[in-house]
Amino acid sequence: MSRIIQHISAWWLLLFSIQQAMAQVAMPDTVCMGTTRIYKVNDASVPSSYTWKVDGVLQNSNRHEVSITWTVPGVYQLTVQEHANNGCDGDIRSGTVHVIPIPLADAGPDAVLCYGNTMRLSGSGGEQYQWSPAAFLSNPGSPSPLVTLPAAGTYTYLLTVSANGCRAVKPDTVRLTMRPPVHVFAGNDTSVAVNQPLQLQARDLDNSGFTSYQWTPSFGLDNAQLQSPLVILNSLGSRTYLVTARTADGCEARDDIRITAFARADIYVPTAFTPNGDGLNDRAVVIPVGIKELQFFSIFNRWGELVFFTKNPSEGWNGIYKGKAQDGNVFVWEAKGVDYNGNVIYKKGTVTLIR
Repeated sequence: MSRIIQHISAWWLLLFSIQQAMAQVAMPDTVCMGTTRIYKVNDASVPSSYTWKVDGVLQNSNRHEVSITWTVPGVYQLTVQEHANNGCDGDIRSGTVHVIPIPLADAGPDAVLCYGNTMRLSGSGGEQYQWSPAAFLSNPGSPSPLVTLPAAGTYTYLLTVSANGCRAVKPDTVRLTMRPPVHVFAGNDTSVAVNQPLQLQARDLDNSGFTSYQWTPSFGLDNAQLQSPLVILNSLGSRTYLVTARTADGCEARDDIRITAFARADIYVPTAFTPNGDGLNDRAVVIPVGIKELQFFSIFNRWGELVFFTKNPSEGWNGIYKGKAQDGNVFVWEAKGVDYNGNVIYKKGTVTLIR
């Protein structure tokens, strides 16, 4: 016996959700992959049994409702048939269920930034995007916002995506590491004799681990890509060399050194100095040109007292003797050194302290 059972001449979709109260919508149905739906026909009080199928595959329910978890994206045909207690079967009712794939968030690869640099994130996998936290991002709702980090350190961002009304099950993360500033020192400005070999020495001031060096210009250098190239200036005048040091992460530091070439090796001392604390010509200094070893630089007052002595050409006299600032006067200096050819050079002269 077969007849149309009036109880299910029309049927409805019921969805139970944690986020929503029970809602009733008509077929066809659209769900996100991983969603569990409860589909119902008639009422529990109707004394019938039912056959539920998905694409012809029998489901584990003979009641007026069936619970289905949609795990594979695609389009499915859900059918139900009522079997009355009197042995009569109702018409097979059907509805289409569209299962939408869940988007997969991809926040992009972890990255290292050099201090002061900016970068763009490269999110993908959805139609709508949301980065968190929003701090230091140009637009947290963009798939590729610009990141401007304020300080060295490690920063982690989470990306959540949605597409076709479905939200990614879990966010993806990207870790950004901003390196501290790096610094290189090309050396103090110096003087040489024409054709005197001078070994340059770039120093890694922060122990950043520089892996490459580049000096410019390359004129007069034996190898512009060494940390310590040899330079020979074959003409009078000054030349400035710039060194660029790079780490394995691509972080760069720059510094320069000015080299002045004189006609021959010699020892010079400026004729006057003004120790007034303005940072200009505050000390009486020795300028060794082409000298590989300064044996001494001495300054005496008019009574022959030694007021200053050094073997370090980087040091100079600040005009103080026995804790007292000396008055303006003329002082005698002597200096002795050995040039790069082994010749001993001795010089003597006067320097005026100006107050």
